[in-house]
Amino acid sequence: LTFLPYHFLLATIGEGGVLQYRDVSTGAHVAQHRSKLGPCACMAHNPHNAVVHTGHNNGVVNLWSPTVGTPLVKMLCHKGPVRALDVDLGGRTMVTAGADGQMKVWDLRNFQCKHAYFNPTPASTLAISQRGLLAVGFGPHVQVWKDALEGKAKSPYMNHSLPGSHVQQV
Repeated sequence: LTFLPYHFLLATIGEGGVLQYRDVSTGAHVAQHRSKLGPCACMAHNPHNAVVHTGHNNGVVNLWSPTVGTPLVKMLCHKGPVRALDVDLGGRTMVTAGADGQMKVWDLRNFQCKHAYFNPTPASTLAISQRGLLAVGFGPHVQVWKDALEGKAKSPYMNHSLPGSHVQQV
């Protein structure tokens, strides 16, 4: 579920892999697209251009627009399922986390991987702040990475542990 605030659109995708757009001002159904890839593990939107990114179990991230019935771009990002993704505020960088333990930083201008990080436990949630900090949640741990989008950082800026719990969202 993601909301496109400048378009007043609510984008949803369910277990069947059907992406639907609904206008929240009128309640009207705007568009419906079948991904044909089964359940969607994660979804985010690009705040710069309102393109919706969906991550799937075959390692593919699709980029969608409500006016086009097929994905604008299909990116093979991971060897396994995509578990989390987020796009920075400027719309130039996407970060994906896969079940293969990789966390990859992508340049959306040329759709190439800038660099990758390895986690022994696959990340389950990602968030990029307005100042470019990257928060990564996996198991009972949260890491915050500083300057991880521009270049490859050597270690996290901050670590936080929540013993006995599982981080759902950062």
